[in-house]
Amino acid sequence: MTEGASALRIAPHLSATSREAAITAFEQALICAAEAFYRFASSLLGPAARDNNLTGQDCVILQQLVVAGSPRKVGDLLRFANRDDASNVQYSLRKLMKAGLARQVRGASKRGTAYEVTAEGARISARLVAMRREYLTASVGELSDGDQHLEALTRALGLLTGVYDHGSRLMSAQRHED
Repeated sequence: MTEGASALRIAPHLSATSREAAITAFEQALICAAEAFYRFASSLLGPAARDNNLTGQDCVILQQLVVAGSPRKVGDLLRFANRDDASNVQYSLRKLMKAGLARQVRGASKRGTAYEVTAEGARISARLVAMRREYLTASVGELSDGDQHLEALTRALGLLTGVYDHGSRLMSAQRHED
């Protein structure tokens, strides 16, 4: 077990073996990193977040719309972020529209509805990118071999995403009787 993992108090029911303890410690770190990321993303939106009750999740969706460069349907946003909670993404889109950062683009049918960033959303995003550069990118650049560590972590998280997704598919195929 690593030094960081041994410093954590690991729940006994999740750590019968050293591998389970390491996985549990990793999952706790992942939860904390995800929450810190979403808190940071929300902070980047500044007054727009505070005034419109926008969250880090909303910020991520705004950035997806900016990156897309063209209208995107809810399904596109779900696939890009590996999400399956359409109602939460739709709620985020409604909040972004109410804040004037995104707008609906109607298609030929109800399923044709897509969303795009507004000029105000693009302006907020440009401010967000500048702040991200100042507060995050510069800090990571100060780490020894920071770029290489991030690349390795990105590959590892991609592999783990596959492992967790595979486990979810296996469990959904089983009939649970509780």
